[in-house]
Amino acid sequence: MGPQQPGSSKKQNKAAKNAKMAAARQRVAEQREREAKAARRRSIFIGSAAAVVAIGVIAGLAAIVMTSDDGDSGPAGSIDAEVTVAGNVSSTIPGVVAYTASRDHVGSGVDYKQVPPVGGKHDQRWLNCGIYDKPVQNRNAVHSLEHGAVWITYDPSLPADQIEKLKAKANQPYMLLTPYSGMPKPVNATAWGLQLPLDSVDDPRLDEFIKLYRNGPQTPEQGAACTGGVGKPA
Repeated sequence: MGPQQPGSSKKQNKAAKNAKMAAARQRVAEQREREAKAARRRSIFIGSAAAVVAIGVIAGLAAIVMTSDDGDSGPAGSIDAEVTVAGNVSSTIPGVVAYTASRDHVGSGVDYKQVPPVGGKHDQRWLNCGIYDKPVQNRNAVHSLEHGAVWITYDPSLPADQIEKLKAKANQPYMLLTPYSGMPKPVNATAWGLQLPLDSVDDPRLDEFIKLYRNGPQTPEQGAACTGGVGKPA
């Protein structure tokens, strides 16, 4: 083979240089593709995590709303109900204790000193009148008292036949009947600012209380609705 020509050597050098540049561009392109894929994976992961957090927040809010609306009992809050015994107010029914009570609306739990509550600050939503087999939210039931309801509460351990008697008495408009733990007496009749503790469902004063105070003269908002609020009677 004869000696290599100068022009041929230049062409080979240029071809080699072009090949190196092409290889370098290929490596850069591959690196950029890897980085792009990694960025897409991070974006999908972050988006999924955000979705999980959002679902958790929504579920938590839904649980709060359902707890507030379904009438289940909840822990007492830090807001004072502002209820005091009214020594200058009397009832024609022996044994009735009278109170003066604030009527402000609040958006959170209220600390009621009376068991069950007899009035005071309460939720802006009233409890639908009717018969309930489970405890209800105090702050919603108090709003129903403001609308004229008589709220009969009974110890959950009360015999079934006695509960049935109470249900018969509560089966009329502007009446609430619910179980209630921790009462001094097994039965209580409550209207806005008035309360009658009873030892027996057969005490004739219970019927007198219902007749006199169901949507009676003590009602701050006499004739206001006792339906269209929250809670589902049994």
